[in-house]
Amino acid sequence: MRAEWFRNPDNVAYVEKSKFVDNFAKETGIPSLAKEIEEFVKNPVKEGRIVKGVKRTSLKLLIPNMAFDTDIEMGDNVWIYIGEQYPAYCIYEIQE
Repeated sequence: MRAEWFRNPDNVAYVEKSKFVDNFAKETGIPSLAKEIEEFVKNPVKEGRIVKGVKRTSLKLLIPNMAFDTDIEMGDNVWIYIGEQYPAYCIYEIQE
């Protein structure tokens, strides 16, 4: 993982949490994805957290600004990284 890859807008999908997480959890076979994200928000770690699904899928939750010690657009949010063959998902919430 390189910070430059996360800075490239062609590699990033910005997704609203309420519209994305439940469906993505079903697709990846990680039914507890929303809970995993909430726990990671409460206790983030620089290395990120690997989450494994039942469909031989795994992904990494990370906060890019913490992971790379640099500033990336919207890099204070939790992102889902599956690998460089897929987009990274920047998860945001709309504050009412």
